[in-house]
Amino acid sequence: MKEYKLYVSTCSFWLIMLIFLLLGSACAPTTRVPQISEEIAAQEAEKQRELAVLEFVKLYKRLQRVGFRILQANAPLCGKKIRYDWGFIYLTQESISKNYRQAYMHLYGLREYPTVLYVIPTSPAEKAGLKPGDVIYAVNNQHLLPGTKGIEILSQVLKHNHGEKIVLSIERKTKKLNIVIKPVCICDYPIILKNSDQVNAYADGQHVVVFSGMMRFLDSDDELALIIGHELAHNTMGHLQKQAVNRTIGTLLGAIVSELTGVNVTRIGAQTGQLLFSQEFEAEADYVGCYYAARAGYDVSGAAQLWRRMAATHPLAINLKGSTHPSTAKRFLAIEKTAEEIKQKIKRGEPLIPEKKDHYKN
Repeated sequence: MKEYKLYVSTCSFWLIMLIFLLLGSACAPTTRVPQISEEIAAQEAEKQRELAVLEFVKLYKRLQRVGFRILQANAPLCGKKIRYDWGFIYLTQESISKNYRQAYMHLYGLREYPTVLYVIPTSPAEKAGLKPGDVIYAVNNQHLLPGTKGIEILSQVLKHNHGEKIVLSIERKTKKLNIVIKPVCICDYPIILKNSDQVNAYADGQHVVVFSGMMRFLDSDDELALIIGHELAHNTMGHLQKQAVNRTIGTLLGAIVSELTGVNVTRIGAQTGQLLFSQEFEAEADYVGCYYAARAGYDVSGAAQLWRRMAATHPLAINLKGSTHPSTAKRFLAIEKTAEEIKQKIKRGEPLIPEKKDHYKN
């Protein structure tokens, strides 16, 4: 047995040596490529991280600027799903991942205390005089702690505010100031930017999520408003909840059929139920979303063009069959008709409220 183990070990040794010999004779590049030191590469990597941060923040600012207007303008249509907001974004060093922390600190002067990254135009914060780079060290005379605890304290004060003014004690360069801000009411569906090349956006019932790929695809703020309005409509019209109900009904029917036939179709029933009226829900979100964008002052008359560009880059969407979404052709035409409907209402001085089906009218 010992001799066998020795034999195996010897074979393994010579096999490894053979692999190394073969690797030594493997093909390799023949030109003299530049040699880059790890130190220089690390410096360039940091510059590229800063460029990535600048691009992401640029898209994020645009999304929040357009989104805030839509959420504010449509608060009367969001029922009880509303909250108060001041229109500024703040961060601390600790709220940024370590890979990008240095870039944010260098570009935006982030400190241990909550630092204002962005003030949304025309928001209460801008009107009160708050500026990017302001460091918040107290709220309503309550001093904040450094790091994530400071963010938590400030967030809790803002979250539980019911429309009252707040006093932010800030440090601006060498000056210390008190900024008094009275919030406005907006729809309580936070808008999130997801860093992905996909040309996509979605609603989850609580948030609106827009991909950076979609942000780059959209030519104008009017088009972006249409996308945000569409996803907001999914939330306000309760489409996800309705799909969940339809899935439950499909599951029950599938279970009954399975019991009667002996063939398990429960999962098929659930999937069929969930897909029921999916195209109709998408069409409704387009329709209601047009109104949401128009109520915020955006021009939806030409925004439908995004679906022609979408068709040009994704031709399969021109005539979809068996899809959860209407074709780009139908979406373009429906949005154009909705835009005309809105235009006529504006001419007549009528409120911009989506029309209900006749059997839903009082």
